Amino acid sequence: MGAALHLAHAHQQPLKKRRPKRTGGGDGTKFAEVAHQIYQDDRADDRTRPLLLAFAYAVTMAPLNEETGVWQAIHKALNPSSYKGQVRELVRADVPRYEPPGYRWGTDRLDKICAGPRVRPHPHDDFLNEMKICGAPAQDKVVEKLPGTGWHKNHWFCVRHRGHLVRVRDQVREQNESAPAPVPNRGGLLPCYFDSDWVRVYRWALGNDRWEPPVYGSIADDWPVPGQDPVPQRARLRLVLGGTDLDGAE
Repeated sequence: MGAALHLAHAHQQPLKKRRPKRTGGGDGTKFAEVAHQIYQDDRADDRTRPLLLAFAYAVTMAPLNEETGVWQAIHKALNPSSYKGQVRELVRADVPRYEPPGYRWGTDRLDKICAGPRVRPHPHDDFLNEMKICGAPAQDKVVEKLPGTGWHKNHWFCVRHRGHLVRVRDQVREQNESAPAPVPNRGGLLPCYFDSDWVRVYRWALGNDRWEPPVYGSIADDWPVPGQDPVPQRARLRLVLGGTDLDGAE
């Protein structure tokens, strides 16, 4: 990715009678460059991508002055007719975190499906036959924590395979006790593009002054991803913007 932008003072109170930071249009070339990077980022979903683009517009293109700061510009870029809490909700969705399989309904096809061995083939040729698992509705699970990432793998079992559940639970007990904290797999994209006091911003979005970032940090680019090379270190463009408080995004 390219150079990151800087919002280091976006949370601070405005100074009285300070000179307007920028009037009129801004740097369209820089906005186009960052927007291209955002559209190429496969980690950005339909909620995060508009927020990233709004941030990029606010710090490169939007007319800013003493009355209109970066947070107000972000809100207007997203949807000026919506309630301002939209910005807070979108930032909350980017909070760095680990989401285990099954956290979001419908994202894990093995969620609450028995992983015990299949006794006889299913009448339909489906993925359960390929995996040779029971596939019956399951009530209980064993969580296996993977050694390299701390990520969870759920093993669900139905009543008929209770014995398998007990055996798997015993097999992974020692592994789970030594597993590291899980590497985050959601959020952390805003810090990839913009420098700011993101701990403060995420705390504001969550409404939790005690929130702390994961041990791997808040920047998704810094998180190890199994089977992938680390993201190369990037030069960061420092754009120091002062004068707006988080209340502007309420």
